[in-house]
Order: sequence, then structure tokens, then C-alpha cells
Amino acid sequence: MNHNRRLILLLFSMLIVAATAANISCVEEAHLPQPYLVLYAFDAEGKLLIDQMEIEEVDTVLGRDVQRGFLADQQIVLAEVGMGLVNAAMRIQKLLDLYRPEAVIFSGIAGALDTSVNIGDIVVCDKWATHDYMYIGPDSMVVMNPVVYSPESDSMIQMRIFEVDDSLFAKTSGLDEVVLDSIGGRRPRIIIGGTGVSGNQFIDNKDKRLWLNEKFDALIVDMESSAIAQTCYVSEVPFIIFRSASDLAGGAETETAGEQLERFLEVAADNSSSVVIKFLEAL
Repeated sequence: MNHNRRLILLLFSMLIVAATAANISCVEEAHLPQPYLVLYAFDAEGKLLIDQMEIEEVDTVLGRDVQRGFLADQQIVLAEVGMGLVNAAMRIQKLLDLYRPEAVIFSGIAGALDTSVNIGDIVVCDKWATHDYMYIGPDSMVVMNPVVYSPESDSMIQMRIFEVDDSLFAKTSGLDEVVLDSIGGRRPRIIIGGTGVSGNQFIDNKDKRLWLNEKFDALIVDMESSAIAQTCYVSEVPFIIFRSASDLAGGAETETAGEQLERFLEVAADNSSSVVIKFLEAL
């Protein structure tokens, strides 16, 4: 009996020590600097970022590599979220839960909607919306405001627009000095501000391009950013998004948007990454 009691006491003491160590570890972890979570949708969008990053660890999250290390002297978690709204939302939420980032920075390509945006231009929108949350009836289409789970407990609200973080957006003011690789003999420029839209569609139709531009006053369109924006809003994590126009949504007279994308993808993606690196240097 005494032997059993001593064994129970020993096991209990070991549990107390383990719990104390875990609490100390949690306290120490709470004081560690939070990383910036830098995201891209697919390989070509992340290539330059990976090449420039000082990678210290590689994790596997939902079957994909996640790099941890430093970029532009900032502590970074770099990850691919996949194409489309569902993939982007699923993966960013998992990454937010795991890494608790200081902020989210998303980089990639987009289709140009407005005549002010040329192929190659970098657009840093201050607002994002989902364009295919709609009612489609026999004679009309009506854009609806998505029902969003609010950060407040047990509440939902209707929101069409998700705004990027003010303090992050303010740090874009000096980015117009970044020299970007030419596309089609033209030096791209950086456009600060405006609305971007996202949906589970690759837009290669002129009428749809004009409709998106008119209905949302949108400059660019992609397939992930509004999901990133909405998830960050609900999780109360600051975010900012950089997009380089790789094509004119709907194409031009001699090329489809798909053909333009194939021709300009690499340089457009690298230009977006270059601007993100300069942005990180300014943080």
C-alpha cells in the first residue's frame, strides 16, 4: 500500500512539474516577436519571395510547405494558400491559428478592370469585396452583401466591403519609388488605393469586365483576396494586399486574357513580390 501511495505521489509530482514547465513555456512564447504572415496563391507568385528569404525552418501544414525565417530583416512565415476563395479561406484560418501573426501580407497577380490600370501595374487596394455573392433571377442579377460572422460573440452582420489596415496602408506612401521590370516595353507604376474584387471565376469576358468595373468601381479582380480580407476581419488580424495586373480581364483585340496571363505571369508576379519586399523593409 505504501509503495502504491509513493508511486501515486511521484506521478502527481511529475505532472505538476510538467504543467509548470508548460506554463513557463507559454509565457516565454507570449513574449516572442510575432511574425508577418506573407501569402501567395500558387508557385509562380511565391518563387521570388522564397528565393530571397532566409529560411530557417520548413513546416508542413495541410499538405503544403510553410517556410519560417527572415525576409527584408523581418520575421516571416511564408505560405501558399491555393487558388480560389475556399482554398484561401481554409488555409489562412489554419495559418492564423498556428502562427498568430502580427499582420497578413498577400502578394500575387490580378486582372485589370479599369482603364487606368495597365498590364504590369501594381495595385494596392484599400478595399476588397466578393463579386459573385449574388441573387440571379429570371430577369435580373442583384449583388448581395455577404452575411459575415462578426468578431463579437454570436453575431452576424452584412458586409460588402472589407478595408485593409490603416497603419499598414499608410506605409505604402514611399513605394512609388520602387523600380519595376518593364512589361511590353512599358515601366509599370504603383497605384495606391481603390477597390479590388474577388470571385471563383477567371474573367476573360469584356462585358463581365465592364460590369465589375461599373458595379463595384473596381480596379482589379482576382480569385482569393476577398476571402483573405474577410477571414482577417473576423479574426481581427491586420492585412494588406498587393496585386500586379498580369492581364486585362476580358482580353484585348488580339489576345485573350488567358494568353496575356501566360505571356506576362512571371514578370508580373515577380514585380508584386519586389514591392512586398520593399514594403517589409519599411515596417
